[in-house]
Amino acid sequence: MTPLSPIELTPSSDRQQLQIALDGEHWQAKRQTSPETERLLEWEGPPLDPVSSQRVLDTMFHELDTPRIQLAGTAREAFDTRHPAWENHAGGTSIERAAFYQIREHWLDPSLWPVMPETTVQTDDLLHPRRPSVGDQILYRRFAPSAGRTITLRQATVALDGERFHRWQNDPRAARFWEYPWSRERLDAMLEERRADPHSLPLILEADGEAVGYFETYYVPEDRLGPYCDAGPFDQGMHVLIGERQFLGEGLTNLWLNTVSHFLFLVEPRTRCLWGEPRSDNRAMLRYLQTTTWENHGEFDFPHKRSALLCNPRRRFFTDTRL
Repeated sequence: MTPLSPIELTPSSDRQQLQIALDGEHWQAKRQTSPETERLLEWEGPPLDPVSSQRVLDTMFHELDTPRIQLAGTAREAFDTRHPAWENHAGGTSIERAAFYQIREHWLDPSLWPVMPETTVQTDDLLHPRRPSVGDQILYRRFAPSAGRTITLRQATVALDGERFHRWQNDPRAARFWEYPWSRERLDAMLEERRADPHSLPLILEADGEAVGYFETYYVPEDRLGPYCDAGPFDQGMHVLIGERQFLGEGLTNLWLNTVSHFLFLVEPRTRCLWGEPRSDNRAMLRYLQTTTWENHGEFDFPHKRSALLCNPRRRFFTDTRL
């Protein structure tokens, strides 16, 4: 899949104008700024198509670091504002950052837009909501302004990912915490088990088509973590393995963690919190508590390890994360 092109935003020196460029097209808008709102007034150029409209707004929220965008005058007609997340009022049409990033249609594959009806099934002795199944297409796609790359998520497969999954799990850096330095055959079987398990979704994250790492996501109530936390019926969790060393580093790892968090909150809008249970001595992972909205809720003992209980609340993620 062809990577998305970057969008260039160029504020004028007096901060009164904003120039926008994408794929050889150029637009200009008059702007008013405040700590709470980025306001566009007069728009020069043709209206944006729905995809470009969404992408320009995404870049504005990131680059201008504003909690709200308001459109007035001719700028109001230049953007696609049909989604009910937009608020209409006398001063124009506006949208909060926390609302914009919860519009599922912007980033998810259309097959994921319908929400699974809340029906109950039983796994062993546990009653829980029925979980949706997903295919092997690109599930999530977004151009990340902070990295200048197109980020995608898809389900891991043995055919595409068996070799790299084996290599990653046998890297001593990963094996120390994952404890799966197994044979290719055994890891292939594990990956197939994860794919077949309704409560689990094994993901490969890619940047411009290059595999970055493996994220094993799951619904918490049916997971081994369920008895150790106060998870809601649709809360999800993740295990993290950044496989390629060139994609490690605080700025990049923040992006990967936030991207998967964003996907999980979008794919199930009833998820109130995300949960994690890294080993309590995994300092490399725990340091990201300083730069993301993940919170440490203390430590507990699994039969096989002592873990830190991590939680990422939906409200805090969408309010405070600069995607």
